[in-house]
Amino acid sequence: MVRRMIGVVGVFILAASLASLAQEQPTTPAASRSQVDCSGFISASKVARNLYIHDGADNDFHTPLHQFRTGQFVYLRGPKSNRVDVGAEYALVRSGKELFRTAWYEGQHWSMRSLGHVYEDVGRVKVIRLTPAGAVAEVEFACGPVIRGDIAMPYAARAIPEYAPKEFERFAPWSGKRVGAITAAMNDTVVLGTGSLGYVSLGETDGVRVGQRFRVFHNPASPDMGAPLLRWTPRESLGEMVIVSTQKKSAVGIVVTCVREIYLGDGVEME
Repeated sequence: MVRRMIGVVGVFILAASLASLAQEQPTTPAASRSQVDCSGFISASKVARNLYIHDGADNDFHTPLHQFRTGQFVYLRGPKSNRVDVGAEYALVRSGKELFRTAWYEGQHWSMRSLGHVYEDVGRVKVIRLTPAGAVAEVEFACGPVIRGDIAMPYAARAIPEYAPKEFERFAPWSGKRVGAITAAMNDTVVLGTGSLGYVSLGETDGVRVGQRFRVFHNPASPDMGAPLLRWTPRESLGEMVIVSTQKKSAVGIVVTCVREIYLGDGVEME
């Protein structure tokens, strides 16, 4: 009798465990390491030029636009170069002013300026030797060509958020939570799809955090940063984004769900 009761209890526990597992959605990385490290960002303040690429090996004619690649060596110089240690890793960034010179919708440049200064991620270097003329560093990873003038800042690995896919509701009502817009996109892309990275006009001061989900909705007019646009037609949701990095006034999100094309200026809503 006792053995039968134990067996019944065991079956019940097993059934409950299986039901719990069935309810849990498996998670998956929202982005790859290269996507996160090459996403770029909009900083509320300018990045200090305390250390930068002065030149590099194999550039005998000291050409300003000489390009360095992974595995090659660059020379670091700057007012803080005396604080560099062998083995230290630095992220390379570059001003995105030239890249984002074109405005794709009315008010885009104003929106970007209100968020701060846009920067491209260039890559990562590791210091291998110190010399009286500056530090020698090896390019460990490159998002694209590394050139003279690229700024070196202490490297800190960005977290890769996980997310659980769920059923997408295309005509979901307003949640009443904070809304913003996709101000710009990585590489100055105009149209976004699954896997695209966009710069959102909400940041840490708005409570945005890495891993947070945003609903993307159709916004045919110029983005209104303050409140949802009220219309006579239902709001159409276009997809979802997961935040991969944050700044004071802005954040970078990757599109994880997309039912049709997403354009710069389309709205986002916290979930």
